[in-house]
Amino acid sequence: MLVALRATHEHLDLGVLDALTRGSEHLGHVIEKLNAQAAGEAVEAVDVAALESGAPEPDTVEAAEDATPPLAGWVVVSTCNRLEIYLDAHRFHDGVDLAARAVAATSSLSAEQVSLCLEAAMGAPVAEHLYEVTAGLRSIVLGEAEIAGQVHAAFERAHAAGYTSPMLNDLFQIGFRYAKRVAARTPVGAAGRSGVAIALDRAADILGPLEHRSVLVIGTGAYARLGVAELTRRGVRDVHVHSASGRAVAFAERQGVAAIEAAQLPERLREADLVLACSGRGTSLFPELFLQVGPTLILDLALHSDLHPLVRHLADVQVLDLTDLTIEADDSAAPALAAAREIVAEGVESFRSRQEFRRVDPAMAALRRSVNEAADAEIARLRRGRAQDEADALAADVERSIRRILAKVMHSPATRARRLAQEGNAGEFVDAFHTIFGIDISAPDGEVTAGREGAPAGWMRLDQTVPPALDGAGLPAPDRTALAAELVRAAAQREGGAACPIETP
Repeated sequence: MLVALRATHEHLDLGVLDALTRGSEHLGHVIEKLNAQAAGEAVEAVDVAALESGAPEPDTVEAAEDATPPLAGWVVVSTCNRLEIYLDAHRFHDGVDLAARAVAATSSLSAEQVSLCLEAAMGAPVAEHLYEVTAGLRSIVLGEAEIAGQVHAAFERAHAAGYTSPMLNDLFQIGFRYAKRVAARTPVGAAGRSGVAIALDRAADILGPLEHRSVLVIGTGAYARLGVAELTRRGVRDVHVHSASGRAVAFAERQGVAAIEAAQLPERLREADLVLACSGRGTSLFPELFLQVGPTLILDLALHSDLHPLVRHLADVQVLDLTDLTIEADDSAAPALAAAREIVAEGVESFRSRQEFRRVDPAMAALRRSVNEAADAEIARLRRGRAQDEADALAADVERSIRRILAKVMHSPATRARRLAQEGNAGEFVDAFHTIFGIDISAPDGEVTAGREGAPAGWMRLDQTVPPALDGAGLPAPDRTALAAELVRAAAQREGGAACPIETP
């Protein structure tokens, strides 16, 4: 079944997201480790139970094969304002619990803290959410361009690592296709512009035209690259870049700007009118660096902020962060947003239809195998008791006739099956197939089974979906402000400290 967990700017403070996403680059690998561990423990438990019960060896082997791991596939999407994990799960609760334990392991937060921050859903709401995310409809900057690239990169990483499944491949590929349609047909919010471009628009509103301003870029990642490109497009010539990673020189050469070393940072901050802080490597800009600067505007664009909190309280410094860049749909954008959501709904329907086709395909394959086996048996019977030349000639003639007849016979049920799948009634075909032909078809991994007992009908907070794993006790509804403070504190305390307890590459 299709399942997802999410933590986004829509219901969490960015400081909480910061704490949750620490170490998220290892999440895919940690999920893989936990999934393999769960599969091994399941098989071992089956073997032990079979030995204790004295079950015969074939039953033991069959039971062990049924002890599948919780997950058939997973994709992790981690950006500046969201952490989302998309799962192809054999079992809802086991899969959700495994993914939540992986987040706790990489972030070094407790299981209870993680369960209070994550939401879970299954089936169509998952596809709808992903397609809206990919189209930029759920971004802080409505309609931003870079989110589609971030989701695509996340999927490609998972696919290259072997973490995806046929269902997840369908989910994401269909999402990319319909996100392009949204961008082409419905200019919503930022009209496909990047968050960096919107941030620089805000800077121009405050500072005036930027072409004669001095700009310092902190970082060499995707946001820094987009920022330099946008500054160049706007005619800004005085651009310097600094990075504690040591990659500033190579980055500056590629982008046609100047690099500075750490020793030059205080002087350059005094000269800069605008600072793009987007390294995401944690605190590198401390209050003492700004003690002698004049009026300075800082665009704090990284989830893992480069700024010490006290910088925001300095007299001559103004800071705009991601939450200050929010662009929401106004009345004039409402028709375009409604059209975009109609396209997203078409994408969700396309994905649902594709999964229905996948449900019918095994039935049709089984029918073809059964028919072909019957044909092979009849041809073999005709060969028996005849001379070789006579048998070959007769069998070849009969085989051609049988194959033609079978092709005609198979055409009608195949056409009918695909029409039923397109209409959402594949189950009727599979049930009738089993009744008429007596061949059982197991539901494929991709079948969406919404409404299963204990699984959410829509998005639901994780602690209300999966019971706490430690003592089984219910948790009281959290004070969101206190939770945010606690998680931010936990992240600060372990900065450079506790590592993920599961070995990572």
